[in-house]
Amino acid sequence: MQALLQDLRYGSRVLVKSPGFTLIAVITLALGIGANTSIFSVVNAVLLRSLPYPEADRLVWLTERHEQIPSRWVSYPNFLDWRSRSQSFEAMATIRGWQMTLTGDGEAQSLSARMITADYFRVMGVRPMLGRDFISEQDRFGAPFVTMLSHAFWRAQFGGDPEVVGGTITLDNKPFTVVGVMPQEFQEQGPALWVPTEQYAELPPSGWFNRDNRIVGNVIGRLKPGVTIDQARAEMKSIEQQLIAEHPMTNGGNTIQMVTLQESIVGDTRRSLLLLFAAVGVVLLIACANVANLLLARAATRQKEFAIRAALGASRWRLLRQLLIESVMMSVLGGGIGLLLASWGVDLIVKFAPPDLPRLASVTIGWNVLGFTLGLSMLTGIIFGIAPAWQSTKTDLHEALKEGGRSSSDARSGRLRNVFVVAEVALAMVLLAGAGLLIKSLARLLASDPGFNPQNVVTMQILPREAYPSRAQLMVFHSQLLERLAAMPGVEAVCVLNDRPGFEPGWQNDINPEINGEYLKINAGELINVDWGIITSDYFKTMGIPIKQGRSFTEQEIAQGAPVMLVDEQLANRFWPQGDALGKHIKYDSATPIEIIGIAGDVRTYGSETLGRIKIYTSFGRSPLPRSTVAVRSAGVDPESLIAAIKGEVRAINPNVPTDDAATLESQLARHIAPRRFSTWLLGVFAGVALLLAAVGIYGIMSYAVTQRTRELGIRIALGAQKLDVFSLMIGQSMRLVLAGLALGMLASFALTRWLKSLLFGVSPADPTTFVLIALLLTAVALVACYLPARRATKVDPMVALRYE
Repeated sequence: MQALLQDLRYGSRVLVKSPGFTLIAVITLALGIGANTSIFSVVNAVLLRSLPYPEADRLVWLTERHEQIPSRWVSYPNFLDWRSRSQSFEAMATIRGWQMTLTGDGEAQSLSARMITADYFRVMGVRPMLGRDFISEQDRFGAPFVTMLSHAFWRAQFGGDPEVVGGTITLDNKPFTVVGVMPQEFQEQGPALWVPTEQYAELPPSGWFNRDNRIVGNVIGRLKPGVTIDQARAEMKSIEQQLIAEHPMTNGGNTIQMVTLQESIVGDTRRSLLLLFAAVGVVLLIACANVANLLLARAATRQKEFAIRAALGASRWRLLRQLLIESVMMSVLGGGIGLLLASWGVDLIVKFAPPDLPRLASVTIGWNVLGFTLGLSMLTGIIFGIAPAWQSTKTDLHEALKEGGRSSSDARSGRLRNVFVVAEVALAMVLLAGAGLLIKSLARLLASDPGFNPQNVVTMQILPREAYPSRAQLMVFHSQLLERLAAMPGVEAVCVLNDRPGFEPGWQNDINPEINGEYLKINAGELINVDWGIITSDYFKTMGIPIKQGRSFTEQEIAQGAPVMLVDEQLANRFWPQGDALGKHIKYDSATPIEIIGIAGDVRTYGSETLGRIKIYTSFGRSPLPRSTVAVRSAGVDPESLIAAIKGEVRAINPNVPTDDAATLESQLARHIAPRRFSTWLLGVFAGVALLLAAVGIYGIMSYAVTQRTRELGIRIALGAQKLDVFSLMIGQSMRLVLAGLALGMLASFALTRWLKSLLFGVSPADPTTFVLIALLLTAVALVACYLPARRATKVDPMVALRYE
């Protein structure tokens, strides 16, 4: 311990004695450690920290999948069979997002709700803060309506009044008894309330128990203690095969998908976060290489010190320990400053992160993050300190103690410094190549044609379901609303629709097309699944989707609910490649044939290179929407300025019809791709830091080389070498290292960027243009970093240089 304290005191004196060296090394390390701490804070909150539920590792998420449908909702009969036949689960429940209208106290409000089966809170392992949980008798058709309130909604709407439990509130024009309030810790992505599934269903019992109606949403289960997810998967696979055998038409081709609840919440975010974590790791490695080069350069000036200490009896281990302690002290200092930078970085990440980033509110610098920073600082100090320390303690006492003598370790140190420069350039090349590909991908995405025109369009969700329960009333309300909106100044076109183009697939149906006068026979396990659009006549004009053949609906066809439809080019080309789709018929949902009167242009899912699911469009009159979206295209005015006026027109017709989610289509699409934009922005920042560190490293090694070769350069100039010769010599030697690093970085980039393939849009992972531009950028930066030291080398005075030693 005494020797350790002595080494710490001596190391402190050494660092204080060289403040410039210490400052540069500490700031370099602070950048690398701070970046890693910032991203680790996000990774820890999103990927590593357990969900805030008891024994959350036993919670699993279940969905169904078909070869045409990557993820589909579960039918209620299938859920009941899963629950009754499985032995791996302690409890199982369904969950589905829903919108409800609160009335009775001021203006109608649209509330986010969850439809759940009675065991849901048992599955989650939480109990109400006030009142009681749902009971199975309440999750039945015809049972009195009951609801559970979230803590946030209870505080905001009722001021935290405990007397609300047992009282009633009006939801969708029905009296609901409040049976409980959930605790504040139970966030669950922000619903205002929960209602039992069976007592509040869209369909009558006959439709609810139809196995082909996949309307309960998804399923969540809690595994029994000791049961692994793989064991549960094997059991559900067996149940899946039983249901296929028993119900081939509705279950044929289905597979049950099961993942942990945490994995279902994180989704594709995991891939982006791990990419960013790898990127900051590369930044830290470049910082370590920089500091290692600085230590090697400084060690060359301390050779006599090491030789004297060795001559006085210091062992190599003692010298090695001293140097490692000095490097760890610098790293810990860098970690402290890096922690300060990380606190700012986390604030910026939370501020600019997309709102859909899961568990964003829990991103903080806690004790585990502090432990990570301390451990990273210690490890970093050892990583960048071990090679210089080992090299520096290989001292030739005879050479080192001679006046003006040069140790043979100088050559070895020079080779090691060259290796670090090559490694820096290679790592920077990998990081810049990845950032370049993502930036080009984002540019291609923003410039791509999604098949519709989102500019100058504002959309707003309206919920007239309870105010107008009948079909005739819904038709009158929407007709009045469209007429009012079309008469507003600055409005070019207006329509009602069920889902916006460019987003993930919405309502889906299985269809049966007419081919050569006959309808296709659908066998068990076979699906022709399409997206189903319910629209009014000006939909295509409002959304800027071209009609390639035929026409849109007439107002009379909409009013009468005529059996006519439009299809997209994908569907038309698939079943009628000869171009004769017009006049053909399709069946869905019933035996009534629906005539094709038009073919619309294809629409892509925004952010995807592939076309969205094939689409059919039926008129609003055939299926009036109790919950719909109104879209308005403006002409010559800012579309956002129309939002207040649109809400005013809805209230003018009926103040009890709530509105929600009002925004321009462009802003909604921007939110849709915000995670991609955020990852690209962060990776670009880290790539820029890597480029800066690489440039500093090249500059540092060049400056040191000029200092070490002052005598040699003086002799060359004295013997007649021209300034251009000296300049070319220094530039050439440095650029050989840079080119070697570029070559290694290029090979590594080709191997590693293929992992980015799923994140790219319209760009190959081996895009030659990107790689060439990045290589040219790195070369240009390296030339700038080499220029000043090389220019200084040309100004060496031979007389001064020859008296150098």
